[in-house]
This record gives sequence, C-alpha cells and structure tokens, in this order.
Amino acid sequence: MMRRRAPRGVALAACVLVSQFACAGTTTEAGPALITVAGTWNYVGMRSGQTVATTGTLALTQDQTVRFNGTFDASELDATGEVHRVVGVVSGRTIDSTAIDFDVVVDPTLTRHHSGAVRGDSLTGTWVELSDRGIVASGSFRARRRSP
Repeated sequence: MMRRRAPRGVALAACVLVSQFACAGTTTEAGPALITVAGTWNYVGMRSGQTVATTGTLALTQDQTVRFNGTFDASELDATGEVHRVVGVVSGRTIDSTAIDFDVVVDPTLTRHHSGAVRGDSLTGTWVELSDRGIVASGSFRARRRSP
C-alpha cells in the first residue's frame, strides 16, 4: 500500500504554524498579568431562556502571572422555586488588560465556562455549561469585587 506525502512546503508551513502557536501560548502563560482578579466577588448569573438565577461568591487567588484559581459557592433558584447549592473549583487566566476566561468545575462531568471583561471592581460576561452531552445551558453573569 502506498502512502501519499504532503508536499514539502505544506509540511514546513504546518511546522512553522504549530511552533508559532506553541511559543505564543508559552509566552502568554508565563507572562505577567495585566490585570489582577484576586479577591472575593459577589456573583450573579442568569440562564438564557429560563428564570434560573445563581447568586454566590467567587473567591479568587492569583500570583503575578496570568493564571488564577479559587472556589465558587452559590445558590441557584430554579423556575419551580427550588434552591440548589452549586459549589465548584475555579481555574482561569487573564487574556489582556480587560478580558478573562475561567472554568467552574461543578463535578467531573459538568463545567461552566465563563468569558468576561473586568473594569475596575466589576466583571461581566457570558457562560456556557458543558457536560458529557455537550452544551446544556448558557447565560450571562456579573460580579462585583467586595474585597481584594
């Protein structure tokens, strides 16, 4: 059986692209943070298309790099009036001088991925809930830093 080879120029271009992305990721990951998100944040989230509200606390720690982590502890009021506790582990990164990206891992099969913007002590953005079935919910959130 014969295998077809990609033309040498295509293979070289692919190697250059991969190495540029790998180097760019490494530089960004190790670089100093342009914004600090450490502190305790009052969090409010709304689910799109439903009357589900989540209120709670994000407690974040961050060294001088773009990486941060912490905990999420909230109550979620669903459309039937039942309240459920939502607790998770947070890991994220700052992207530039305002943008951040973080995940709240609720359990091994459920993650809420957040993308947002920080302006002073205010954080706003959107989230999607990912499970082993794919995206199962989405919405918006806002948070206010109450202490650094």
